[in-house]
Amino acid sequence: MLFFAFILAACQKEEEAEATPGAGSLSLDTPEQGDFLEADTSHARGTAEHVTALTINGAATKINDGHFDAKIELQRGVNVVEAVAETEGATTLYVRNGVLAGNYRSASDEVEDAVVLRVNEGGLRAIGDLAEEMLSSDLVNDSLAGMNPVYSDSYGVWGWDAVTIAANVDGVYFDTPSFEFEPRDGVLELTATLPNLYVDIYAWGEAIGFDFESDVALWASSAVLTADVEIDTRGGKLDVNISNTAVTLNDFGYDTSLLPGDVESYLLVETIRDTITETLVEQIDAMVPALLDDTLAGLDPSYTTDLMGLDVQIEFAFAKAEIDRDGLQLALDLDVAVPPTGTKSGPGFLGADMGTPDVDTEADVAGAISDDLLNRVLYEAWAGGLLDMTLSTADGSLEPLVLVPFGVTEGSIEVEALLPPVVVENDGQLEAQIGELLVTIDAKGSKLGDHLKASVNVFVGLEVEIEDGELVLSLGEPRLSFMVRETSHDVSNETMTNVLEEALPIDSILALLGDFAFPLPELYGIRLDKGTASRDESGVYTGIEIGVK
Repeated sequence: MLFFAFILAACQKEEEAEATPGAGSLSLDTPEQGDFLEADTSHARGTAEHVTALTINGAATKINDGHFDAKIELQRGVNVVEAVAETEGATTLYVRNGVLAGNYRSASDEVEDAVVLRVNEGGLRAIGDLAEEMLSSDLVNDSLAGMNPVYSDSYGVWGWDAVTIAANVDGVYFDTPSFEFEPRDGVLELTATLPNLYVDIYAWGEAIGFDFESDVALWASSAVLTADVEIDTRGGKLDVNISNTAVTLNDFGYDTSLLPGDVESYLLVETIRDTITETLVEQIDAMVPALLDDTLAGLDPSYTTDLMGLDVQIEFAFAKAEIDRDGLQLALDLDVAVPPTGTKSGPGFLGADMGTPDVDTEADVAGAISDDLLNRVLYEAWAGGLLDMTLSTADGSLEPLVLVPFGVTEGSIEVEALLPPVVVENDGQLEAQIGELLVTIDAKGSKLGDHLKASVNVFVGLEVEIEDGELVLSLGEPRLSFMVRETSHDVSNETMTNVLEEALPIDSILALLGDFAFPLPELYGIRLDKGTASRDESGVYTGIEIGVK
């Protein structure tokens, strides 16, 4: 009851003030609410009549023949231009128009360097673990099937051309291999170790009129394969090349005791050893580029995700790949498309002067997500109508409790964003800004009138978290600039603004928009479920650090 008594008293006071001679008038014609402007010096223009003082954004402003023209400085992001006048009748009038200022980039162009990703020592180790699972004895044996016989020859003994011999490799066996990628400037040095190598060979032939067949065994304590891996980009995809592949067989030994004594077992062994070495080289040359392609290209260049109930298509393209002494760094461009469900349009998304992110070189996987990427996605969401909604108690989309401050439990709330939400850095923290969010409340029987339209400019810090493979931007406590635009109550917009500035359930309305979640690029086989996020020193990137399992 005290709440409504206060409202009625305030409205009564305003009605008396409006009846006072010299109540005055104030209009802010430029900039208009919802304008897209440059982040530079601009002008606030309008009319002010029967006023004794006028300020624009807190600065005293002269009035000439009922008109004013004041210079204003617009910062990148959402700005609220406020004109405040004191009338001859001692009434305060004001107008608050929210605008967006900055440089705008076409929504039809890719966002360059939208994501910068580093795979450091721990990430490279995880890729090596994947390789261990991919290379097996079965894989090598499958490749040998079409190569038998791997040895065939005939020669003389004691001057007779009396010996023929051939050999098949029946199987190659080794224990679980290990793969290590050591970053150097420009290349990843690969070392693959196959422990306890054993080669089972079946040899047969004829020696001086006698047929023979025998098993031959070759072994090594380990086969060590080394190679240089280079990674580049071509046509938006990774281009992986491997060179300088070599194999060393440690503690090599063989058993040819079952072969006829005069058969040249050494020649046979050397041939088989060369064949096995060549086969392992071929396997590594074929497997490693495919492994890196599959693993690193797990940043799916085209996939669809759910954003506020709509399917949003996101396309990544690899733009740069660099290998330094700490690991591999990739830069990706982004394109995004939201099904058009609204009619919003603007000059483009809010762009930043892109700096160079300082990506962590200690975390297993680290990266940086540019503000341009987030602003592009937010712009597409806004242009697609995702932020415009009508909620009603009639269909259950609006909780009746939201309308309790208006003295009713039935009605509707319509929300429309005149400007795209943006993210900018403010005092080292990522801040979300929503300019000119129009809130229309229709609640028949309300003590505040059946109809009310207000505009709200919202400034809210963002808590950045990584949850379940998504970068989640959670809203903090909002700062608001509020202005009633229309009211069916017989009082001025200023009075209704003063009454409702604290009462309008903006927190509840913002909660209806929900947290914004952006799917992280996911490395195949490397989980990016949990990590930390913080603002990068560049001022235009959010850094992420992730430990892999």
